Amino acid sequence: MKRAGGSAYIIIFDLDRFSEVNEAHGHAVGDKVLKAVANIIHDTVRPYDLFARYGGEEFILFISDISEKDIKSYTERVRLAVSNNQMTFEEAQLTITASFGIAPLIPKEGLETAIKTANEAMCMAKKEGRNKVVMLDGDSGGETAK
Repeated sequence: MKRAGGSAYIIIFDLDRFSEVNEAHGHAVGDKVLKAVANIIHDTVRPYDLFARYGGEEFILFISDISEKDIKSYTERVRLAVSNNQMTFEEAQLTITASFGIAPLIPKEGLETAIKTANEAMCMAKKEGRNKVVMLDGDSGGETAK
């Protein structure tokens, strides 16, 4: 990123009210939901984007070579791919939503700072009602929300 001068972003997202899925339908259904969401994301992101489960029901994306304007619409497209997908497992029909936080990866600040900032943005999305995208600017801490 430094060498090429491109931009990169960290996106962290968490499945909304996932503990309720586990409580109401059991952990086996919860595991199937996690796999289904992972497949949706895999099919939605670009082939060269990095995507991983971050822990529990939290996921992380590393997106490079994209503008600030485009990262917002990109993330919104991912959010809609999850929320518009009705899932049926063991007779349970579920609509899963997720809250997304975006932060720019600023080379002088490092990856850990971008992850922390994206996580703060995700927490803001949850506090503001869930199933939304919030972006925090790494330099000023300013917020831009969908």
